[in-house]
Amino acid sequence: MDTAALEELRALRARAYGPHADIAHDPAAVRRLRDLEAQSSGSTTRSRAAAATDVTTTLPPGPEPDSAQRSEFVSASAPPPAPAPAPTAAGEETPARGPAGVERPHGEAPKHDPIRSGATADRTERRSHRLGLIWALSVVASAALAAGITYAATSMAPVQTSSGAPQIATLEPSPLLEIPAGWFGAGSSSRVFEFYGLTLFETPNGFGYTSPGTDCFMAIPTEQLPAEDADPNSWSISGNVYSGCRIGDFPATTAIPVDSGMPEELRDRFPPGSALQFVLDGDRMGVFLDSP
Repeated sequence: MDTAALEELRALRARAYGPHADIAHDPAAVRRLRDLEAQSSGSTTRSRAAAATDVTTTLPPGPEPDSAQRSEFVSASAPPPAPAPAPTAAGEETPARGPAGVERPHGEAPKHDPIRSGATADRTERRSHRLGLIWALSVVASAALAAGITYAATSMAPVQTSSGAPQIATLEPSPLLEIPAGWFGAGSSSRVFEFYGLTLFETPNGFGYTSPGTDCFMAIPTEQLPAEDADPNSWSISGNVYSGCRIGDFPATTAIPVDSGMPEELRDRFPPGSALQFVLDGDRMGVFLDSP
């Protein structure tokens, strides 16, 4: 190898085996280090062979040694066997051995292998990539689950709480109308309203309701009211009876269709197929119309 190649080899070995080794992240430098080390190994082998040839050729000729002399020569030229490691006491650490049986001082780290380090870095990178992917999938799954729960909680179909029918009148209590005390639970203080042949009056209970004190009212054709002097035992009614009661914050409300069972005065005022809604609000009565 020439001087430039040797200098390059020293620099690459410093990057591979030095205290600040970084060659594992440079695949091209790793390949170049292998090539130069192979060239260096081949050059050393050739140099040793040439040196052995030179020594052999310069030896002076002499008599052929006998068998005993050859044995002594082989024994003298052979390297002595390496001594067996001495037994260590319990708990004592055996010194680590490096290449060719050379002991490394305690605490000295083994030389850095760039090829093995590169493979380890690749495995670590793949493992990190898999963990990152798993984490990302878990985040997506959690987000999807949260979105599903939120959608289930907020996707309730809205229901219109009001028909949007226009209000056509506000009724005030009529002082001219009286309901016989006790008729459908009406009393002397029950407020009475009138609207095109209908009489609406307050009762403690609605028709078919059993909970008293709910601000109820009833709506019947005025012609169905009993006479003032009628015997309470003879009270009766024919036809439909409508009623409504307040429940919680929902006001007392009832809806009446404009059909043949309604008073003629009401049918003359509103076309067939219409509907009227009555809403009791304190001492007033609101009237809403739904026209066909």
